[in-house]
Amino acid sequence: MSETNIYYTCYELAAMQLPGLPSTEFGMLKKAKREKWVARKRPGNNGYEYLPPVDVLVLIRDRVLGRIVSRPAESEPARADLEKISQALKPAGDLKVWQREVAAARLAICEAVQCLASKIGKEAAILEIVEQSKNSALPETLQAAVEIARAKKMGQKQVLSRASVYRWLRKMEQGQGTMTELAPHDRSFNNIPAWAPALLRLYSQPQKPSLLYCHEQLLRNLSDGVKAPSYRTCMRFIEKMSNVDQHHGRMGSRQIKNILPFVRRDTRGMWPAECYTADGHTFDAEVAHPAHGRAFRPEITTVLDVATRKVVGFSIGLAESSWTVLDALRHACLSCSIPSIFYVDNGTGFKNDMMNNEVTGFMARLGIQLTHSLPYASQARGLIERVQQSIWVRAAKTLPTYMGKDMDPQAKQRAFKVTRKEVLQPSGRSKLLIEWPAFIAFCQSEIDRYNDRAHSSLPKIVTADGVRRHQSPNDAWAQAISEGWQAVEVAGHDRNDLFRPYKTAKTTRGEIRLFGNRYFSHDLAHYHGETMRVGYDIHDASRVWVRDREGRLVAIAEFEANSQRYFPQSFIDQANYKRAQARIKRAEARIEEAQAELDPPLILEHQPAETLPPMPIKQSPDMALAIEAEHLEDMFDATNIGVLPTQGDKRPWFTSDAEKYRWLMHLHHRGYWTQHDIQWLRDFVHGEYYWDMKEIFARESIVWTSDDDHFAERKLEKLQKEEKNEEDESAAAR
Repeated sequence: MSETNIYYTCYELAAMQLPGLPSTEFGMLKKAKREKWVARKRPGNNGYEYLPPVDVLVLIRDRVLGRIVSRPAESEPARADLEKISQALKPAGDLKVWQREVAAARLAICEAVQCLASKIGKEAAILEIVEQSKNSALPETLQAAVEIARAKKMGQKQVLSRASVYRWLRKMEQGQGTMTELAPHDRSFNNIPAWAPALLRLYSQPQKPSLLYCHEQLLRNLSDGVKAPSYRTCMRFIEKMSNVDQHHGRMGSRQIKNILPFVRRDTRGMWPAECYTADGHTFDAEVAHPAHGRAFRPEITTVLDVATRKVVGFSIGLAESSWTVLDALRHACLSCSIPSIFYVDNGTGFKNDMMNNEVTGFMARLGIQLTHSLPYASQARGLIERVQQSIWVRAAKTLPTYMGKDMDPQAKQRAFKVTRKEVLQPSGRSKLLIEWPAFIAFCQSEIDRYNDRAHSSLPKIVTADGVRRHQSPNDAWAQAISEGWQAVEVAGHDRNDLFRPYKTAKTTRGEIRLFGNRYFSHDLAHYHGETMRVGYDIHDASRVWVRDREGRLVAIAEFEANSQRYFPQSFIDQANYKRAQARIKRAEARIEEAQAELDPPLILEHQPAETLPPMPIKQSPDMALAIEAEHLEDMFDATNIGVLPTQGDKRPWFTSDAEKYRWLMHLHHRGYWTQHDIQWLRDFVHGEYYWDMKEIFARESIVWTSDDDHFAERKLEKLQKEEKNEEDESAAAR
């Protein structure tokens, strides 16, 4: 290494054996020329030496620092080298790439001038270097440094001037040779134009307006005295901003997370079953429904082991529900192991009383720590999100009924029409729809194929055939077992009861009620009035398992064991019945809406008003108050007017709850509300039918609001007051 600079020969660099760099002189020479390192001739005409880039200087600094620690006897020259490298690196970390390149080129020219100045003087050396640069008579590497050192735009003449070289020498002497003094200034944002804030306010909108549109709006709204920029000027200003700053305002706080730094979680060192993660996925292809054979998309819940990336359990359901999640967890625990942590999102299938209850919840009974990710942070569960793509999206694409975004729209429409047409045939089946038993087998085969496939995030191994590849999830699981890991298995006597859902209920004279069913056992006679834990089978409602607060099994109560002739209704049957009733109500609502469109209300033609002569009426204070209240009722919420015409004082015969609600919510009918009507409205707006019809009522501007609540309350108080006054008058008359 030279005594006065930080230039190195290729031989010296290769001898350092730096990580990531060639270990031979020829290899280092090729790298230096390929990356165009700044070079200069060595004193005595003994080849060239090179100025390494910043990343290589960092490696050299670490090597020199290690030499100082390991060999204290050589600390003095090593400390001098370390001081020079640190001095060069200190400013370089704050410079951009182009600034470092220009500074390194200027440093090479200054050192060439200093070398020549020792022979002919400083002024003569400057003039000689300048003249040779104009005639391209400098050595090849130094002439290339001249073109970089000028830092001029393309097409301009790249020649040196005496003033430039003299200024660089003065800065070099003042800064003791640091690159900061020689680097050109970055004027990207030195002067923020006056129109910039207005442009950013237009550009940083969630609607993501184009820059051309923002420029047009900017020209219309510029303040007086502000010079209007051109479109190209605005574009260059936006391009100078960082990629993240360009998207502020155009992306929300959740969406912008996709381009911000993140924490990559490392699973090395974890054992299997330390953490399971799960998520639901609506299958992207249609299959035959197990009940009626029509096309539908099932819900698949997958449980993944974080350490080995193995799919340890899955479940297929007709819709997303806590039962599907429970079945997937049961499959994972019985087939592999009970986990320590269950890491899931905040969906209703994972966050419910059946999972979280401290007494009857599954997590407490299994001894699992349930952990939820933060809302809108699917990146935190990237492992399970990727599995959905690797298994289920890939599997769905192999079926002709694939409905994903990558499917050709024409082919998707053709498959849709074929399946709907074929299910209407006497057979009730479609040749394109895979049957339910075959679909379950298909899913199991896809999971087996995934667990046997090499996974890029797992360590590499060498197979018996000498092939080097990544481990598969099954390989990682088997390796953990070979290293002494043992699964936490479910005991044989707990396999049925452990995954049986429990609820609390009170016993009454040997009976206990659950989901509308009544169960009886003589063993419950001594527990009258106590709250018990009741376990049930979601598929069989013929019996329940009753335990006390400590978890001891007290009795197995049979369905209505103290009565006869009735048959129980299972929880699943009740749920299916409720779901079918809800679908019927929604269908009825759509039918009523279609009938209303076919038979619209009649529009009354305008009739000229008749003016009656004024009649003097003597009003009592109570009558004036009543008239004023009636006037306020008529003026109440003038924007909330129903679509039905007024029918006068006559109340029609209502054929449905929706028709009655529309009539009562009409502005001109509010004065006819009775106490019974008010109570009926309050019950109706809290029922399921109202919520099914809410979207239709919103289009008719008759949605129940807080103002309606206040009006109903005032109306009810008025009616009750009138009723009380009538009772008082009747009592006084008697």
